[in-house]
Amino acid sequence: MTFQISIIEITENSRVVSLHEELDESLEAFNQLINQRDWQPEDAAVSLTDITNNKRMAQYALQDFNYGQSGQG
Repeated sequence: MTFQISIIEITENSRVVSLHEELDESLEAFNQLINQRDWQPEDAAVSLTDITNNKRMAQYALQDFNYGQSGQG
């Protein structure tokens, strides 16, 4: 299987961030992204899709803290 991680924008466009052959690698990359700070205002969500079977496995809507500066808090 191939797993794709994408960023979904407010305009509902998306951009591919990475592709992974292993589920554990894709989950690790997905987790890093959902904990990331300094997202652009147009970025709305992070998705994980099994592109082999065309199934979205997870989607995370970015929260207020995702847009904050690194090191705050």
